[in-house]
Amino acid sequence: MTMFNWGPTQPPNEPQGPQPFTRERWDAVLNSLEIKFGQDDDGDRFADWETMRLWFLVEGNNNDLMAMRSMWDVRPPVAAYDFVLEAVNSWNRDHFWPKASVVRGEEHLGVFGDLVIDIETGVNDDFLRQQVRCMVGTSGQMYEYLTEQFPESKDWFNAGEE
Repeated sequence: MTMFNWGPTQPPNEPQGPQPFTRERWDAVLNSLEIKFGQDDDGDRFADWETMRLWFLVEGNNNDLMAMRSMWDVRPPVAAYDFVLEAVNSWNRDHFWPKASVVRGEEHLGVFGDLVIDIETGVNDDFLRQQVRCMVGTSGQMYEYLTEQFPESKDWFNAGEE
């Protein structure tokens, strides 16, 4: 007997144990978390939050990598590259995830957060839900950290306001 009875963590008809991973598995997981999401031309799922877009991906030659990638809605100017890179490196040094990166475009920078997990042996939906919760929370913390590091970011281009 456990000290707490929080009830089952899986919906009643959900398979027990690890199951093969597919893009369609994202649908059930995101719906169970009441996340409104879309699907892009490549079949990848995505959802938008106040400061970011988050993609839910299946990668690898055998669909054996579960990946989530967030992108900050704010697009720093290219001139801020060195400063943003330094802030992102500090984040990576102090946090395990998401791993952050900066990509230089013609006029703006893209700031990304990534979480990739090898799920070759299968995965259950509880694990996927936990990873989604963690990625949403920690990505939000990372973009909040960047907003604090760059108060001028309120004047930078914001793709989320388009």
